[in-house]
Amino acid sequence: MWYWIVMFVLAAGCVGMLTVSFKSIKKNKAMAAKVMGNRRRRSDDDYEYDEDDYDMQQARRQSRNTGRQQEQVQRGPRRKKRRQWKIILEDIDSWDKYSFTFYETVGIGRGKDGSMYEKYLPVMGDGRVSKIHCAIVHRGDKLYLKDEGSRNGTFLNGMRIDRPVVIQRDDIIGIGETRLEVQRILRESE
Repeated sequence: MWYWIVMFVLAAGCVGMLTVSFKSIKKNKAMAAKVMGNRRRRSDDDYEYDEDDYDMQQARRQSRNTGRQQEQVQRGPRRKKRRQWKIILEDIDSWDKYSFTFYETVGIGRGKDGSMYEKYLPVMGDGRVSKIHCAIVHRGDKLYLKDEGSRNGTFLNGMRIDRPVVIQRDDIIGIGETRLEVQRILRESE
């Protein structure tokens, strides 16, 4: 007996949900037709607009644009959105992986304090690494490796760098006895 009662309640609930769904769909279609106003469909690609309807739409758009311009003047110019970068480095010898998400710079060195950089990778086990050895810097749409005046130099793919150099995937960054492979470079899309 309870079985049939539960089945009846479930069936009634399903019918009720379907009824509510169909009513909301019908209501949305009616609202869409109302919004379309006096537009009549002539063919698949053409629409014929009533001139009064078109003029009202243009006036609404223009008033919205004027309002936006006034808001923008009050708030000041829009700032360009800063995009985040993600870089994944792997120590070739120890197989340790380091992942950094940043906007501007990642510092690399032996020192414990990397507060001048947005992110910092401390390389503790290598005595040939300077306290502040090098940095990965974002400029334009690229990442650059920059030596920070280290005593033993910074190397990219075995070549010593004396100015900022573009880095790419699979590049090897050499600092002291440590070699870091750039495994991935990702940039946030606009």
